Amino acid sequence: MSRAGELVVVKLVPDPAEAPHVRDMVSWALGGMAASAIARKLNVEGVPTKAADMTARVTARRDRGVSKPLDRTVWVSSTVPRILRDPRLAGYAAERQGTKRAVLRDNSGAPLVSHEGIVPADDWWRLQDVLDGRTPHVVRQGGRSVPSLLGGAGMLFCGVCGSSMVTDKRNDKQLYRCNRAQSGAVQGHGGLAINMDAADDVVARTVWSRLTALDPRDPEDLEWLAEAARRFAAQADTGERQAELAAARAELEHVREALRTLYVDRQAGLYAGAVGDQMFRESVERLTAHEARTAGRLEALGTSEADTVAIPSEWTAPEGDTLGPESTWAGWDLSARREFLALFVDRVSVARSVGRGRNANTTERVAVHWTEVPAK
Repeated sequence: MSRAGELVVVKLVPDPAEAPHVRDMVSWALGGMAASAIARKLNVEGVPTKAADMTARVTARRDRGVSKPLDRTVWVSSTVPRILRDPRLAGYAAERQGTKRAVLRDNSGAPLVSHEGIVPADDWWRLQDVLDGRTPHVVRQGGRSVPSLLGGAGMLFCGVCGSSMVTDKRNDKQLYRCNRAQSGAVQGHGGLAINMDAADDVVARTVWSRLTALDPRDPEDLEWLAEAARRFAAQADTGERQAELAAARAELEHVREALRTLYVDRQAGLYAGAVGDQMFRESVERLTAHEARTAGRLEALGTSEADTVAIPSEWTAPEGDTLGPESTWAGWDLSARREFLALFVDRVSVARSVGRGRNANTTERVAVHWTEVPAK
């Protein structure tokens, strides 16, 4: 707190006792740790919950500073996302919208910053992408990272139910399997799985084959290559404009999710009566206006992206085996290979196997869905 003339200025700052734990939670979530695992870790490390902290303060006041043993409250998985979703972590002002807190914005649609954030705003927006499943991360197995080309890129999906596919290991063989198949929740495909190396090889060879066979007179090939070039430019752009563009995309999805939640809450009867109906209409109008402003800002940023940027020429005219030991592909690490595939492929789906063992139609099961220009 500081005094300027007769005006007393109060500056909100992160709680030094709580902030480190919150930063840890953000870091763990960005690394792919599930909410349940984060809650377990906090309990194991003895991190007090907010409820326990408030109880301790009240007790201390009542006992005039004499502390007594308290019943410890524990972390649960539902508490973790509620904390990580809170815009106040990034220093934003927030308002209640149904059961959630949403970013409070000014008339231009920009988020209102009310205090010092516990984490940088860019990290918070990136965290929302992770929580919404829009940002891929390495799949965790047994507490350890399992490196994989397609699973780690977040582009591999079950061709039967549409669920994401994760890494697995059976009889010392690395596999991709449907994330929902083993639960029995989806009928019709059982434990859908495919050899990891075989699937990775099919996708990589399919991409390189199309690159080497590009027809400069084919409009579809030209559009495909142009979108890949745009993505390549975005990957290389580490400037302020690209960061603002990514943040605007995340903000737009965040606003739309708030709108969806608002309608779900109304259907659940949370806005009953005349007062509730008025609150609902005002919230919809405010969010719709924010959505329009954010979409407009996103479009403006998109049109300012770099003009035509060519992808490296050696990609369209490789020499020898495109996946051979002397190839460009062989010289890349796993991260570079994922970034390369993300330029040309939006998703990969795996169909149900027809046979087993040597009779399985492994290569025919993999379908590559080429990158498309995103709808405005």
